[in-house]
Amino acid sequence: MQEIKFGTDGFRGIIADTFTFENVQRISLALSVYLKKYKQSSYKKGIALGYDKRFLSNKFAQATANILSQNCVPVFITEQPIPTQAVSLYVRANRLACGIVLTASHNPYDFNGFKIKDEFGATASKDMTNEIELIIRGGLNVPRLKSDKPAKIMNVDMLRPYIVFLKNYLDMGIIRKNKFRILVDAMHGAGAGIVETVLKNSLCQVETIRANHDVLFGGVNPEPIAENLLALDKALKLKSYDLAIALDGDADRIGAMCPDGQLISSHLAICLILLHFVENKKMTGKVVKSITTTTLVDKITAFYNLELEEVAVGFKNIAAKMIKEDVLIGGEESGGIGFKNYMPERDGVLSGLLLLELMACRKQGIIEIINDMQKRFGKFFYLRRDLKIKVTKPIARLKNILGQDVVEVKTYDGTKFIMRDESWLLIRSSGTEPVARIYAESKTLKRTKALIDFGCALL
Repeated sequence: MQEIKFGTDGFRGIIADTFTFENVQRISLALSVYLKKYKQSSYKKGIALGYDKRFLSNKFAQATANILSQNCVPVFITEQPIPTQAVSLYVRANRLACGIVLTASHNPYDFNGFKIKDEFGATASKDMTNEIELIIRGGLNVPRLKSDKPAKIMNVDMLRPYIVFLKNYLDMGIIRKNKFRILVDAMHGAGAGIVETVLKNSLCQVETIRANHDVLFGGVNPEPIAENLLALDKALKLKSYDLAIALDGDADRIGAMCPDGQLISSHLAICLILLHFVENKKMTGKVVKSITTTTLVDKITAFYNLELEEVAVGFKNIAAKMIKEDVLIGGEESGGIGFKNYMPERDGVLSGLLLLELMACRKQGIIEIINDMQKRFGKFFYLRRDLKIKVTKPIARLKNILGQDVVEVKTYDGTKFIMRDESWLLIRSSGTEPVARIYAESKTLKRTKALIDFGCALL
């Protein structure tokens, strides 16, 4: 039996290698055991089950539903491929025991994954997944009896309530009045068509590329980062647009571009929406960011005297804070952003629409807004490089890197060196892929590139 381990956001593996029907059924059985042991008051209400557009995702979802049903857990399964956050929202709205999404998010086409969402709609905690892993290994003496009368499997529309929520969250009145031209890159994922539906009765015009169902994702990983958005950049040059939005495979992460093709990184998106919340919507609360996220967040929170906390990579670490505290916004480098008055979950579609709302409130173009933000709070250059190697030993503690003294070292997620000039270098192992990641940021692109090269050599 293959070992099953949950990473920062679920179990993932290569289809027909580690991600098999047998392993999906093992996880589903273990989850049903977990629910009957720890969620006795809620598991009979059922679980929400969704899937993305990956190869066999719908079949893996059906296999999951069958196992849960046979073990007395009712299942509400989506009628169509759905963004991960729509499943989380359905869990919260209907007070279900948990949610499951068959997706590998931004991973290459040959991967698939099994995400578990708790009753809050957040990524399952480490305690929960550790317990499920233990059950899979046979470490708990819990009865695993199938029922003579299986629980119901019900096909439901999870997309409509999600779209209704988006419209209620946003200030649609101000958005509808603007004749924005928006280009959306669905990256062949589950987010295709949603922005159009939300903005249907507005003056906005929406065009979408890569909306068709392609299990190979056009040969490009469905991760909205610069090297994967060449099609979006090309489409931007053909017509005039006000904003371009890119969504990953399960639409819970955002990428974006300005009308001139300039990338709006996840770092910039987090900061833009943070400023929008504080300055335009007059909202307050704590800010939470992952260790890999830009120092620009620190600058903005310091200016507005907002509490800031840094956590390890993995949106579940941000979600844990959102469940217990008054968090205004939580963001991570990979493009996942969560918001106050929503749920402890990231949402790429809402992130893109909030950028539109920002432009509508400011009555400015996105380039002008970015330039103003960087003029006020500083400009930072960020890069990341992935290496297909393992970090097998601790990184040496350094006192100086490329002429700058190291003033702080953080080791709770990899090793992060922070230097006197506010530049930083981080080396850590990925929790979702078999790679080491090298991150760096500084006030010049030249130094950031040098830091990345230095980190690779050090590793």
